[in-house]
Amino acid sequence: MWALFRQTGGFEFLRLDDPGYTYLCPFVKDGLSWANVREAFTNVRHEAIWMPVTNISYMCAISLFGPGAGAHHLVNVAIHALNAVLLLWLLVALGQRASRLVTVAFLLAAFWALHPQRVEAVAWIASRKELLCTTFVLGGLLCWLRARRREGWGWIPALAGTYACYALACMSKPTAMCFPFLVLAVEGILWPRQTRSSPFSFVLCQLSFFLLIAAATGALAVYSQTHPEGHAELALFSAPLGWRILNATVSVGLYIFQMFIPVGIHLDYRAVPGDWPLHGALGLVVLALAVSGIGGEWWWRRRTWRRSGQGADADRATLFLMGAIGLWFFASLGPTLGIFGSFGEHARADRFLYLPAMALPIGAMLLWGRLGCEGGSRSRVLVWGAAVSAALVVAVSFTVAYPVVASYRTDMTAFTRTLAVDPDNWRALAHVGEARCAAGDLGAGIDLLRRSRTVLARDATDGKLAYALMRRGRAEDWAEIRDVCAAVASNPARDARGQALEALGTAELVARNWADAARYLLFSIKAPARHYSSADAILKLAFAQHNGGRRADARKLLEWVRDSSGREDLAKRAREVLSVLEYSPRGMLFW
Repeated sequence: MWALFRQTGGFEFLRLDDPGYTYLCPFVKDGLSWANVREAFTNVRHEAIWMPVTNISYMCAISLFGPGAGAHHLVNVAIHALNAVLLLWLLVALGQRASRLVTVAFLLAAFWALHPQRVEAVAWIASRKELLCTTFVLGGLLCWLRARRREGWGWIPALAGTYACYALACMSKPTAMCFPFLVLAVEGILWPRQTRSSPFSFVLCQLSFFLLIAAATGALAVYSQTHPEGHAELALFSAPLGWRILNATVSVGLYIFQMFIPVGIHLDYRAVPGDWPLHGALGLVVLALAVSGIGGEWWWRRRTWRRSGQGADADRATLFLMGAIGLWFFASLGPTLGIFGSFGEHARADRFLYLPAMALPIGAMLLWGRLGCEGGSRSRVLVWGAAVSAALVVAVSFTVAYPVVASYRTDMTAFTRTLAVDPDNWRALAHVGEARCAAGDLGAGIDLLRRSRTVLARDATDGKLAYALMRRGRAEDWAEIRDVCAAVASNPARDARGQALEALGTAELVARNWADAARYLLFSIKAPARHYSSADAILKLAFAQHNGGRRADARKLLEWVRDSSGREDLAKRAREVLSVLEYSPRGMLFW
């Protein structure tokens, strides 16, 4: 695992979510302190998600290792390694610690840990919440296995540990609300092997408390998603129900396909509400084949057992095992499919599969256990043949995953890989376009931003495009800025970052509409999510205010730019303007 993920220590931050979670988060960027911890617990709206434990982990990494991205990446790798160990522990526990199955459990845990679908969760700093949530969910299940036996006094601390891990998981990521259903899945796996009367009343009582915690977590998650900090209130379901169901169904089929054929794996899968999902036909066909295969397997086994005289007991045991594995997969995946929560278009991402994908090694472990229990040389050959096959699959997974990990080195490399697989990915087009503009290639960057806006128009993309057009500043660009920013002009609150407003204010400044220019520039400077220098906008505001008759206010702004902006180019311009105003205090200033 270290050989695969050690390269992430030299990777940069991705501009997708990483800044808002780390160096731009006001209560994380300064490291661990009581004030920051308190804010992490009380601020439920930051980045539209409440995850105080995850935020505290970022604080600890900054305090211990500094603000660089490399330390955050290596912390992710360490947590992933811990999760692989916990999964191995869970596999051995569910296999009743049979010594002949430990090697098989190790190979299955390695397959899960090295699979290319794990890369997004590990190599992306913003996915820390997935890793920590899984850590505490697995810890809670292991504590539950001890507590459910109710032997001696040790079960009481184990039950307390179950609740503690469940609470920490919910505070790492709200999707941990699936925990009660994972407990049910574990109970379904263990039911056929019960040697005494099932602790039904105990399990039912604890599940009732678990469901109450899940309901509270879900309500808090809905509030966080619909009331993001610095933005207007959002609708929980922005896409039609029929499309959300279709997109979720396709997503499940593609998840299953890439579990066995890991091709086309990249950051951020595109989904445009109302359009046919990318590779939708493939996803539906794979899901239909999977359902048919499981049904056929069930029918064949039932027929075989009935002929051998095993009868209804074998039927029920297999039904419980298959139901338990299906419950693990769909219950842990359900909160991220966009049907009952989220915003629909975010229904598919490899990081969402981090916990649900454990259903595959758990199911394979139980199948191996059944093969081994049947005895005979034929069963032993099957077991060892499957173990050798698993070792080969682990090696192939490592080989395929290595270049996927390397693609996360920078924002540009990650989204360039995405565009190689999906040329119409609107988010990748926007990010690569913005990166091209930042590198000075404004022509190519603006073309990519226009393509992104054509695929799916979004306020954030409008702001990036308008800002790039403003930087280029051709005569024809000012009219396009007004067209792109039409919605922002009527509702400035839509531009939380202030990019579109600054571009619009500049366009009005060029057109000599001083009042409108001053209004838009002032909104831009005060934008709640603005995290880049406002010195340019302040200098432009000074021009607009001077020409609009507010000369005293304009002089104060010019003096601030000259003395405190920290930008030598702007300070030089401010000095020149102030010198001109000494001789012509009522003269017009043109941008």
